Amino acid sequence: MHFNTDDTICSIITPPGLSGVALLRISGNDASNIINKHIHFDITEKSSHSISYGIFYKNDIPVDTITLFWYKGPHSFTGQDIIEIGCHGGFIVPEQILQCLISSGARRAEPGEFSLRAFLNGKLDLTQAEAINDIIHLQSPAALESASKQLIGSFKKEIISLKDKTEKLFKYLILDFDFSQENIQLVSHDTLVQELTILYTVAQSFIRTFDSAKTLRSGYNVLLLGHPNAGKSSLFNALLGYSRSIVSPIPGTTRDFVEASLLIDGLHVNLIDTAGIHENTKDIIEIEGISLSMNLINKASIICIVNDITCGIHNSNHLYNIAKELNSDADICFIHNKADHINDEYSNDSHNIYSSVISNYGLQNILNYISSCMSKTDIHMSFLLNQRQVDLLKEYQNHIYSALEVARQGETTDMLAIDLRSALDSLGLIIGTIYNEDLLNDVFASMCIGK
Repeated sequence: MHFNTDDTICSIITPPGLSGVALLRISGNDASNIINKHIHFDITEKSSHSISYGIFYKNDIPVDTITLFWYKGPHSFTGQDIIEIGCHGGFIVPEQILQCLISSGARRAEPGEFSLRAFLNGKLDLTQAEAINDIIHLQSPAALESASKQLIGSFKKEIISLKDKTEKLFKYLILDFDFSQENIQLVSHDTLVQELTILYTVAQSFIRTFDSAKTLRSGYNVLLLGHPNAGKSSLFNALLGYSRSIVSPIPGTTRDFVEASLLIDGLHVNLIDTAGIHENTKDIIEIEGISLSMNLINKASIICIVNDITCGIHNSNHLYNIAKELNSDADICFIHNKADHINDEYSNDSHNIYSSVISNYGLQNILNYISSCMSKTDIHMSFLLNQRQVDLLKEYQNHIYSALEVARQGETTDMLAIDLRSALDSLGLIIGTIYNEDLLNDVFASMCIGK
């Protein structure tokens, strides 16, 4: 990753392929001079934040008609001069224009480099940069609300508020240590314990949102588990509304897991069809498929045990026990499939759903069950905590807990100040007031080229 912002970078910022239009972006101190080499007017004579129409030339030969979006720094995304070029889409024209910009002095941007410059120039903090990446990669419409709030600074405000309160207490401790030589106590022991407890609790409230944020970001894993020939693959295809998994009357047809996506109530669902679980096989491939099924139990949010009702209502009870033992946090239900083959009376309840793929009976009840499980997730959060942020919040919390223990033991305030200084550093790493090249590489290198 380049951390020098003195040169000028450029990139195509729309996906390659056939399209009506494409966009390119150029940013840096020499952006206007470079673009002026390819148009027959001076872009700097236009008002900032204006759109101009023109023709892009290569050695005075027209390449395409274009629109130019001119943003004069520092009032731009990166804080530098930015020009965005709108041209016709496809594979040829955007690449031709990009090569012209490079030959005229620009450099091809690396992934996330425009956002990196925005951060280095004080236009974004790290939480906002990460929110941009979230928005680009979102798979769930429900997650957009939280990611958008984070982009406009909701999480930044929360962390700065926590930082300000921690810093205020830190400064009092420094003063308290200075005045302690004169037997003057600025912060009482009870007040100190109370304030540290509040800081610990606030951090804990943020950390608790991580599971919901992770689910909103990556979706729910809904696992179809059962014996061979219970109808898992048929049910899988029926829930998707199209054939994705191979179906046959031969037990053991599904040797590997098959995964597909669908949206339920605006939330992303990873529906997973697994190999049938049984012990009566010597087929190495089937054994490996069963092993994969068992491993997937640990990663599931919701486990639907598909039971062949023609073999009895209790035929798959031991699979429930296995699932509960391996993943006690998952929501688990029985789907008693092939209900059209029995004449007995049956009724659905909160953990037993009767279905028939042939008649589409019970499919809506299954979707309703998945929806009810997902409704436990808060989709109106103010931010989407990621792994880096939660790890740093846990570091902060550990430092506050250490300070709290020291305070309860009646140790001197200078010992407490050391813990609070470390806690402040953890918060600084979250928003980027403290950073190093490795941290920035981790945050920005995963972004798209052009962003």
